[in-house]
Amino acid sequence: MAYGKYYNPLILARLESYFEAGDWDGLAVYLDSLSHREFRMAGEIISVQIMPRVPDTVFWEAFRFLLVHHSKAFLVTLLKSVPLRKQKSGFTLRQDGYVPVAKFLNDTGTELDRAKFIRFMVEIFGEDTEDLSYLFGSLHVDTPRERVQYLLQGRGMACYYLLFQCMRQLEHERDLLVRCCQFLMKKGDALSFNLASVAKLYFDLTPVKGTFSLHLAPYQLGCLDASFESFCRVMKSIS
Repeated sequence: MAYGKYYNPLILARLESYFEAGDWDGLAVYLDSLSHREFRMAGEIISVQIMPRVPDTVFWEAFRFLLVHHSKAFLVTLLKSVPLRKQKSGFTLRQDGYVPVAKFLNDTGTELDRAKFIRFMVEIFGEDTEDLSYLFGSLHVDTPRERVQYLLQGRGMACYYLLFQCMRQLEHERDLLVRCCQFLMKKGDALSFNLASVAKLYFDLTPVKGTFSLHLAPYQLGCLDASFESFCRVMKSIS
């Protein structure tokens, strides 16, 4: 495997020893002793070579420790490991080890870090309603208006199902619904445009302008809010 310019076997070996021992204080001392270039190299090694393959308990212990130790330096590094980990062995927030991470983000971390974490995870869980709902619950994204702001940034059928459900809860805020449709149309992909088309019909949003050829029977519109599976069937039927 070609690791690129940030690969250094000596740094990798030192980092692996701290992870294997769970010696987070020792890891912090070591990281703080590195030069700027070595520190960047260590971050890349952690995100690409170590975090994607460690056990779940070690992953979350390291995630929390590095986040607390220096969130500005490590949040992006830690998040970068998630897609690789998901690809290798799957990934979920519904684990005991995530709870202290959520507590830090809620109680101590900056609002910027919390928002960055949520936006990233919305992208990761675009096809999983349970993990998306758990994400929002764990980080107190409780109102439909708050959730809409994040879900509009994501993609995927589960993400758009939850977005549609939030739009239903906000159905009397017509201007907001129009802005949601306009934002979806600007994203440029077929699923986003189809959801905008569906929302225009479902909520009768005449101010939403565009070239729409979509026609849904009343029973299909009724299926949209029946269940996630029904929503998927309707959306796939017009793709």
